[in-house]
Amino acid sequence: MKKKKCYIYTRVSTAAQTEGYSLEAQQEKLLQYAKYKDLIVAGEYCDAGKSGKSIKGRPAFMEMLDDISSEKDGISYVLVFKLSRFGRNAADILKSMQLLSDYDVDLVCVEDGIDSSTQGGRLTLSILSAVAEIERDNINIQFAAGRMQKLMNGGWPGGPAPYGYRCKNKQLVLEEYEAAIVKLIFDLYLQDDMKANTVVRWLNDNGYSRVVKGKERPFTSDSVKTIISNPVYCGRLMYNRRTNLKGTQVKPKDEICVTGAHTPIISEEQWEQVQTKREELSSWGEKVEDLDRVSLLSGLVKCPACGGGLVHMKNKHINRNKGGYYKTIHYYSCRNYRKSAGRTCNFNHTYNQDKVDSAVLEVVSRISTMPRFEKAIESILGSQASAECLENELKSLRKQLHNQEHLKYKLGERLDALDILSDNYDFEYERIQAQIDDTYDAIEEIESKISKCKKRMEALKKGEKSVENIKTIMRNFPMLYEEMDCYERREMYQHFIDRIELYPEEMPDGRILKSITFKFAVYYNDEHAFNVINSKEAKADDVIFFTIDCAEIGPTVAEAKATYAQIKTYVLENHGLKVSSLYIAQIKRKYGIDVGEAFNKPSDPSKRVPKCPKEKEIAIIDALKAFRMLDKEVVYYEEAAE
Repeated sequence: MKKKKCYIYTRVSTAAQTEGYSLEAQQEKLLQYAKYKDLIVAGEYCDAGKSGKSIKGRPAFMEMLDDISSEKDGISYVLVFKLSRFGRNAADILKSMQLLSDYDVDLVCVEDGIDSSTQGGRLTLSILSAVAEIERDNINIQFAAGRMQKLMNGGWPGGPAPYGYRCKNKQLVLEEYEAAIVKLIFDLYLQDDMKANTVVRWLNDNGYSRVVKGKERPFTSDSVKTIISNPVYCGRLMYNRRTNLKGTQVKPKDEICVTGAHTPIISEEQWEQVQTKREELSSWGEKVEDLDRVSLLSGLVKCPACGGGLVHMKNKHINRNKGGYYKTIHYYSCRNYRKSAGRTCNFNHTYNQDKVDSAVLEVVSRISTMPRFEKAIESILGSQASAECLENELKSLRKQLHNQEHLKYKLGERLDALDILSDNYDFEYERIQAQIDDTYDAIEEIESKISKCKKRMEALKKGEKSVENIKTIMRNFPMLYEEMDCYERREMYQHFIDRIELYPEEMPDGRILKSITFKFAVYYNDEHAFNVINSKEAKADDVIFFTIDCAEIGPTVAEAKATYAQIKTYVLENHGLKVSSLYIAQIKRKYGIDVGEAFNKPSDPSKRVPKCPKEKEIAIIDALKAFRMLDKEVVYYEEAAE
């Protein structure tokens, strides 16, 4: 039988030597144990006079971990005299132990009788894990307290600097050009004929722009509103300002307002004047008609040209014959085409909102019967099907994490070793610091993947599969939709739909839907399983994405619905007859098709209205069937005489 290999690790500090744990004593004990267990000592690592407070100060320990991760000697054990020699920091012990576990290496603490390959050894390490969790919580609390203290002293607490400022040495410093634009925006807004959108148009028409991610962009309504609503410009710093969420079950936190140490751009008086005007103007935009109507798919439907979200617009035409207005028509149009958004898109086509909404509703209502939906659901189940696969994935992620953490450690050493008197010190410092920042980002991403993988494993053990709940919801979607108000319907769509692509122009068969990309949040905790409307408050453990190509399922009933002009053309081409809009409206009403209110009724109610002849009625019925506006079983019938 092939002998197994091991490393031995010894460490001693000045205090440890007085307790009789000299390097020689530790080494002798470990070599005796290796001989007793018939193990080959493939390497010896020693940190003399090094504290166990952190693994960062122990180069031999770090070298040993590197050799393990590179599988240099193919060892099976690491032998230490006592667990305290391995480390005194519980978090470091657990992290290092996890690395050993990922490479199938067991830890043996000879004096303590701990062997991670045994059940008792694993129990001891589980207790250490709980201790590490408490340590991490304490660190988070201390971090939050430090950030709060910095805020109370008027310092910038962190995050991106507002437009008009730069963050230097953790303080806000004026950027003169941008600060002048901020002052101009506040001055313009206070003029009598100015609102946020008119300020935007004025800025863009006069050649002003802003830099976003290194590129020049026009000002938008959102960017101007963000500026005039930010109290930092009058010298104030706010904390917990955006946690007072109205209409939610989130417990609000007390707002904290302090005077910042930065230079204000506007006065307190001007700030108050702007806020007063904003409150006065906010009531102007309140709805006065269609109070219960909301645009269900705004933002979800995308512009075919720029990819931006389409938003609601409406047309109201005056009825010059009878007075008042015709029926209001609601549309979707590209937000980026509007001047208030800087007109960064030239796509001015509009889509009838009722037609788009109805078409999407039909597709969503049919999704539970589509094979692609079943495959997407099964894919998430398949990714959890094997505990062994998840274990291997977790090991791989932990190896990646160790590599990144070791890289961070090495970069830190290089940073500390820089010669401060060197001519290129600043350049080298910034270069290495940038590499360290990238490493932190990579560590954060890997840790997020590890957390998700652990949750999957836990879900697998418990048998919790919220995908079954998704199936149930989608099977009952039409019924749920009918019971919801328009606000709940919009929330439902935003939860289940990622984006809706439209054709630039209506296709010959009437189709306007190009594709719909669905997203289904998977929660492994039943607490959020059916929480559809408020699910944004919870972070999903998984998200299933898949796209339906609407060309494969053909036009929906709403898309196939023909205009009066299309019906006239069909009747003429297929029956050689000319029919009027009046005749078409009569037949639609007769067979139960809603045609809405007639806005051009004759002034004399007793005036005779021509009735559609039988021949033309049969032709119109045929056209309505062709456009799927009537069932094929519908047949002509004579109305009873009045």
